[in-house]
Amino acid sequence: MAEPYYKIKEPHEFLSYYLNAYKSEYRQQRALKIIQLFPNLNGKKVLDLGCGGGFYSGAACKKNCNDIVCLDISSVRVKAAMLNLRKNGHLKIEGIVADATALPFRENCFDFIMCIDVIEHVKEDFKLLFEARRVLGNHGNFVVATQNCRSLNYIIEVPLQRYIIGNRRWMGWDSTHLRFYTPKSLVSLLMNSGFSVIKVAGTYFVPYMLATRIEFIYLLMKLMNKVCEEATNAWWKIFGWGIIILAEKGS
Repeated sequence: MAEPYYKIKEPHEFLSYYLNAYKSEYRQQRALKIIQLFPNLNGKKVLDLGCGGGFYSGAACKKNCNDIVCLDISSVRVKAAMLNLRKNGHLKIEGIVADATALPFRENCFDFIMCIDVIEHVKEDFKLLFEARRVLGNHGNFVVATQNCRSLNYIIEVPLQRYIIGNRRWMGWDSTHLRFYTPKSLVSLLMNSGFSVIKVAGTYFVPYMLATRIEFIYLLMKLMNKVCEEATNAWWKIFGWGIIILAEKGS
């Protein structure tokens, strides 16, 4: 059995795992939805909060941002992000090892913060949001993405995993998750932390990957999901497996 990603100690090995994970259909489609919510980053200072291997920092670079801080609690992941970005010619990047709930920055020093697949791993999520708001400048943007326990995928997979397979502690596709959110609970947490919510989006409405062994059903469900994801302002947008929220710090 392959070693869990969080136990990988070598940056090149972690980066290989990380980039391979982003080849999946789900991650690619979700990444497109997340990046669509990025504001204009030209001349902006950006913080990738929980950077992993730097995929979204790379996306910010492609949007003409050249002042990015990659921060993660793991030195292996920070080094992997630096390897990834420098390999792609992005040289004006800073890597910092730090806790997302105790950021080593002064107030109001970033224009944009992205926090992708991090908040569900943090014990004190309100502290993460407090710190993000503290270091974000007035009217700066914040994008957060996590998983949704009101999704069809969750409703189907929880009983499958916990009661049929016997994986009673199942917490999504990553065993290090501490909790799930709903769009409503995450919006409430953001607003209570001093953010204004601009947009709520979702991905993976029809869990077609659960049917990979039955090709016809898999393709039909995949088509249905594509229609759902391409629809705009649909009522079902809050039921995607992936929750994505664009917020703003008020003055």
